[in-house]
Amino acid sequence: MKSLYVHIPFCDHICAYCDFCKVFYKTEWVEKYLDALVYEIQHKQISGNYDTVYIGGGTPSSLNLLQLQKLFDILSPFTKCVKEFTIEVNPESMDQEKIDLFVNNSINRLSVGVQTFQDKLLGAINRVHTSLETIEVIQQAQAKGITDINVDLMYGLPNQTLKDVYKDIDIVNSLDASHVSIYSLILEEHTLLKNQNYQPLDDEEDAKWYQEINRYLETKGMIHYEVSNYYKYKPSLHNLVYWHYEDYDGIGLSAHSLIQHHRLENTKSLTQYLNHQYLSEDIILEPADELFEKIMMGLRLIEGLEINEVNQMFDIDFLIKYQEPIQKYLKLKMLEIKDGYIKTTSLGMNYLNSILIDFL
Repeated sequence: MKSLYVHIPFCDHICAYCDFCKVFYKTEWVEKYLDALVYEIQHKQISGNYDTVYIGGGTPSSLNLLQLQKLFDILSPFTKCVKEFTIEVNPESMDQEKIDLFVNNSINRLSVGVQTFQDKLLGAINRVHTSLETIEVIQQAQAKGITDINVDLMYGLPNQTLKDVYKDIDIVNSLDASHVSIYSLILEEHTLLKNQNYQPLDDEEDAKWYQEINRYLETKGMIHYEVSNYYKYKPSLHNLVYWHYEDYDGIGLSAHSLIQHHRLENTKSLTQYLNHQYLSEDIILEPADELFEKIMMGLRLIEGLEINEVNQMFDIDFLIKYQEPIQKYLKLKMLEIKDGYIKTTSLGMNYLNSILIDFL
């Protein structure tokens, strides 16, 4: 097993667009949660070392110094040979002491929840940090040797213009951040913006923005390697495990694992999790399910899907089995076959969901 995902659901506040599994921070809940995390690890008999460990949320940086150290101590048996050790942070919950703690516990990658560097836009999505705070956090981390830094950005925000996004990218470039994840605002049910009836970009506008943003990022030396992800020096090794459809362990509230043809889904109920009832569902994946998921994840990557690998994994002739959708999208110039890979073109990336439906 290469990778471990650890979910920390606590947040100091709830953002207007967020649909992730999260709860408000309470000290006593965090203490009980970390104990429950130990129980899950022991009960699952998780052992060995991982190439990548990713602590996501929620807002892991909302934990205080003692709680973070306890978390790192819990994970220390699994991080001795780690190549990439990531933690998600929000600028407002960071300070120099936490950065020092990260360094002392072998964290070598930060994923910073920025969304935008435009202070006028942050308030509209209920973000409480400022652009200056974000810049300071990134620079402080870099000064301490954490140079692998992902910046999360969003487009399609209320009152945001394409020029605003360009400004964000310019700041990312000036900071020499090594990785960018940029996503269109999607309104999920029960989020604040959805309840306020905000209208996001329509599909046509979204496609235009996506193409322009992709072009602008590439002018700044960012390499596009997945639908929404770009790197300057190296891709996210952890996320590549997902996109290559490899097995991984997941622990914590709402976490998923993919293990030997099973998808294990943890409960979203904090009460159940604290009572050590962590597993919600054990889904046995049929070969047809796994084949589609392999295609779905592979076509998200710019490198595409290696045809011979799929043939060997599923004992099929991919080009014959999917001849009809492949020919359809080759003619539309949305897919291409090159060097043994089937790939989504830049045009096809705008219509990936429609393409995937034809592979069902």
